[in-house]
Amino acid sequence: MNLDDIDTRLCEALQRDGRASMESLAASVGLSRVAARARVARLVESGTLRIVGIVHPSTQQLRAFAHLSITVDGPASAIGRVIAESDTVPLVSVVAGRAALVAEARAAGTGALRDEVNRIAATPGVVHVESTLYTERVKDLFAPPTPIAPAEIDDVDRAILDILKSDGRTSYASLARETNFSPSAVRGRVQHLLASGVVRVTALVAPGKVGLRHMCGFGLRLHGPDEDADVAAIAALEAVSYLSLTLGRYDAIGTLLVSTQAELVSALDEIRELAGVESLESWAHLDVIKQDHSLS
Repeated sequence: MNLDDIDTRLCEALQRDGRASMESLAASVGLSRVAARARVARLVESGTLRIVGIVHPSTQQLRAFAHLSITVDGPASAIGRVIAESDTVPLVSVVAGRAALVAEARAAGTGALRDEVNRIAATPGVVHVESTLYTERVKDLFAPPTPIAPAEIDDVDRAILDILKSDGRTSYASLARETNFSPSAVRGRVQHLLASGVVRVTALVAPGKVGLRHMCGFGLRLHGPDEDADVAAIAALEAVSYLSLTLGRYDAIGTLLVSTQAELVSALDEIRELAGVESLESWAHLDVIKQDHSLS
């Protein structure tokens, strides 16, 4: 699907606030409310856009995260689909690199995370799983990296969050029907969840639909006295959509999202040239089997 300037601006507005009113969206792009509504519906129906609620990981009691490099003996896509069945695995992808698959695993603590890694290692066809523990999320286009204050979440809030994770623009009337609360009470709860950082409603734009056709992961070894400055410089690159500090094989792991191979080469060179980057290993994503930002 080819996006024109108005489509792009609508996507950007919805990324900033996925529950923005249709009136404000229309005003931001100079359309009538009816025309803006039709544009948004077309973007969603085409698969270009998904508007979802992303729940802060600390709210879901997810405090341990790991990147997994998975060596397999057999068809990588089929093995990856089995691994992707786990609710605590938000990402599984077939890659070109040292391993056949990469994945992310998330759990309440290191013990539960170890159990999840062991479960993945026992998957038929998996030869070896190398795990790298995330210690600090530096940049993430889909979820805020900073912690939030403890929030009291009851069963009604959880029901609302479950609905918003599937459709971030679910109306207050629909939420009220699903929770047996009044629309005004539901509105207050949603606004509190948003204001406290428990959930962020945003638009997820399918990269292939908007020209960002090349996704590449990278792992870094860092050295020297200015590691913080180098990490900040990497995070500032437009091509970098994700960056975390880690313990294990790498000191940091990130993702590049670009339109062309030339941009990919340029971004990798720019990272490699930083004084504190001792080594860089990269892997091209060939088939993203699962990418569920509702588990962020």
